[in-house]
Amino acid sequence: MFLATVPAAAHTPADDDVVAVGRRIYLDGVLPDGQLLRGVRLDIGAVVGAEAACVNCHRPSGLGMVEGTVGVPPITGRALFGGGEPVVVRMDRRFDQALSLAHPPYDAASLAAAVRDGRLPSGRTAHALMPRYTLTDPQLLAISAYLKTLSSIESPGVNADSIHVATVIASGVAAERRKVFLATLTTLLNQININVKSSHRQKMVSAIERRLGSRRKLILDVWDLNGPSTTWREQLARRQQENPVFAILSGLSQDEWQPVQDFCEQSRVACWFPSVDRVPSGAAQSQFSLYFSAGIDLEAEVIARKLGQEHGGIVQVVADDPVARHGAVTLRRTLAAGNDVAPNRGVIDVDARQGVMAVKAALAGLGKQDSVVLWLRPADLKDLAGLETTAASVFVSATLADGEKLELPLALRRKASLVQALEVERLRSANLARVNLWLNAMKIPSVDMRMQSEVYFATRSLVATVHGMLNNLHTDYLIERAESTLSMFETMQVQDEIRDMMMGPMNKRPLSPTPPTAAEKVAMADVAKAQSEYLEELRKRGGTTVYPRLSLAQGQRFASKGAYLVSLNPQGSGTIGEPEWVVP
Repeated sequence: MFLATVPAAAHTPADDDVVAVGRRIYLDGVLPDGQLLRGVRLDIGAVVGAEAACVNCHRPSGLGMVEGTVGVPPITGRALFGGGEPVVVRMDRRFDQALSLAHPPYDAASLAAAVRDGRLPSGRTAHALMPRYTLTDPQLLAISAYLKTLSSIESPGVNADSIHVATVIASGVAAERRKVFLATLTTLLNQININVKSSHRQKMVSAIERRLGSRRKLILDVWDLNGPSTTWREQLARRQQENPVFAILSGLSQDEWQPVQDFCEQSRVACWFPSVDRVPSGAAQSQFSLYFSAGIDLEAEVIARKLGQEHGGIVQVVADDPVARHGAVTLRRTLAAGNDVAPNRGVIDVDARQGVMAVKAALAGLGKQDSVVLWLRPADLKDLAGLETTAASVFVSATLADGEKLELPLALRRKASLVQALEVERLRSANLARVNLWLNAMKIPSVDMRMQSEVYFATRSLVATVHGMLNNLHTDYLIERAESTLSMFETMQVQDEIRDMMMGPMNKRPLSPTPPTAAEKVAMADVAKAQSEYLEELRKRGGTTVYPRLSLAQGQRFASKGAYLVSLNPQGSGTIGEPEWVVP
């Protein structure tokens, strides 16, 4: 359902000036003369400037939010003053679905009463969270003009019965990995679209969605990027001009993603949880880009936090790999920014291409207060065979080393901690139970479970978020819904999966006319014990992907915030002991 066109008066340059004034009040809390906006909240008292700005609660889209148990209503031009299709917004609390309340249309007088005194057209009093502002009539006029621009037209890629999205695959991705990535993504989307087509027969579709006819199928375009990364942004802009999309769904890159994020920020297209190891610079401050974690940057920041507690020298052994080099640079920069590097404390980088003898020479002079950081791929780690060190600690990047099964000389393993953003192995297996069942049912090979679980989550979370948006299909609002509902989505998925697993078949022994033998009783007891232990692991899990926990809040761009430090088993493969969870 599209927004109805409302006839408008001729536009003049003066209108732009008024809108600009309103924008500054709404977003920054600054009045036309440069004075700070002031208001009084009935719960905490005076608020000034940025903390008084309307955007804090009504959000950039103007479509509101839920603050705790309080629904902050939409205040876009259509929502306040009417005209066109009514604005209906979900006000979902944790376990309580609700809708924004209808009200009589505002005019200049009723808006002034609401903003200045908290008196609403319905006769009710505005909530204590809503500041009472002292604003002049021209200032209120400017705010009204700006509100009329918010969420006034649907974002590109939205049609009456479909939403166009694209996935981006960077050059350099291996053909087999690309094949599995697309098989996972397209199979899942096709399955979801089949359900959308028959959704009018499904009880799971809410009454408001049926009334509005807001459920749409997702149409996927595959945007392969070719050539050097300096040309990618131009390629993306051309694709968007030719066939506009609402969002970049997932995505795959061997290392570089900066041009994709830059394109999304400039074009106001959501970048929705791509599978990347190296997150672009500025990701934490981006407006439209969401990521699973900070990737290799997160590992470097966790290592920096641990090294900041020590006083020795640091040797970084760095692979001939852009992700490895980025990790080493980030660690050095983070240490320096935190003033953790004393004048007499050296940070030495050793290029793994120089060979094991160069690495051995760099490690030979290390003492019991020093540390080693290995930014190495599995093949590079194998080249360290026979190497020893007297350093106090060794940190290994799990992103580069490919997880817990890495091979490392025993002399290094005894001092080594694996730094990994992924969930610990035993819980990760429980997290991925449903994804594995789905892949098996769809006959898709499990080639890269991290990537495939990311695709599975990205797709399902985007669909759930879009459904919750109803007909308010605006990029600002998509990101706002993600910030406010992603953790609830993940929690509910975990609960659903645990319930389904616990209610599933339990390998019961077939009925038999004869009692079980002693050996059969032992076997049955073993099965029951294994099932009990498995269900206990399911209860401990916190997510549905390879990550420990996924959640967002206002302004956050990384759904997983920390990483584990896990001690490597000094006697063989795998890890040992309880991991340490670190949030830098």
